[in-house]
Amino acid sequence: MEKERISERLRGIVNNISSIPTLPVIASRVMELIRNPRTPIQEIASTISSDQSLTSAVLKVVNSAYYGFPRQISTVKHALVILGFNEIKNIVFTISILRSFPPKKNSPFFNHQAFWQHSLGCALASKMLARFFRYRVTGKVFVAGLLHDIGKVFLNQYARDLFEKVMQRVLSNNTSFYEAEKNVLGVTHAEIGGWLAYRWNLPQEIEESIKVHHFPARAKLNQGLCCVVHLADFLVKMKKVGWSGDKEIPRVDTSIWKMLQSVRPDVDETYLEYFAFLLEEEINQAKPFFDIIG
Repeated sequence: MEKERISERLRGIVNNISSIPTLPVIASRVMELIRNPRTPIQEIASTISSDQSLTSAVLKVVNSAYYGFPRQISTVKHALVILGFNEIKNIVFTISILRSFPPKKNSPFFNHQAFWQHSLGCALASKMLARFFRYRVTGKVFVAGLLHDIGKVFLNQYARDLFEKVMQRVLSNNTSFYEAEKNVLGVTHAEIGGWLAYRWNLPQEIEESIKVHHFPARAKLNQGLCCVVHLADFLVKMKKVGWSGDKEIPRVDTSIWKMLQSVRPDVDETYLEYFAFLLEEEINQAKPFFDIIG
């Protein structure tokens, strides 16, 4: 009964429009425009450029060593032409989400910067894996990776008392965050993140990937996307990029290999070290993304 009450309380907070941030207007509009392949490039460029600080941050990332262009890119339109719509969308979305959940009063249980380092690491790992498997989900996979644990930051900012109870269970029982919240709350960050994705009107495949990133075989819409995010989350924890709420490195769901073998028949758990090596290179080159976090 207590867990049902907690679940109702959390869903009520998510559904209360005034209590949580909406998806930033510009990020939401950019995603909407990019979904339509007929959208003129100038319309996307003008939408982003209407926010000067966002434009400055986007161009700083675009001109970084991560992309390695020989000449400086000075306009958003030029960046869109060179990098493509999806890559710019990823940058815009990262900046916008970080602005939506700024650091609040310090908690002994939550490291805001380390949390977003983990989330960004998962986004970059997801993008890297999608490239490796040649999945046609690269436009969604970065956002799915970035938001996979968004339910945790929501708990910390909007239900701090419940978040701290979960963290106390993590520390006293040396258990995973996922197991602790199931025991304490009866609802998980994955479910809460799914509610947020729905509220924000994100694509259903992204909503699903957030909900089932611990159990990708449960996916109905896009198992490939969910497998990639699941594996990315494991790799980031394995390489200790940031912090996700506990020190546990979870096991890889073995069901993903069969699904991933549909595109790469040779791939199996022996590839984990290779993927970890690729991730390390990706992270080393992506310093400007991490600079956004501060």
